[in-house]
Amino acid sequence: MIEDGADPQFVQRQVGIKDASTRAACTSVNGDFMNTMMRKALDRVFAKEQ
Repeated sequence: MIEDGADPQFVQRQVGIKDASTRAACTSVNGDFMNTMMRKALDRVFAKEQ
């Protein structure tokens, strides 16, 4: 669900996980998705600096 754009907090509530650290242990995303999201975040940071 997270890879398809669902909000991580929404997923957390749906599966009944109360603590974010537990969510991290129970969910994972593939490496390509993680790299894409990191690149988008870095692009936004660097775009603001210019």
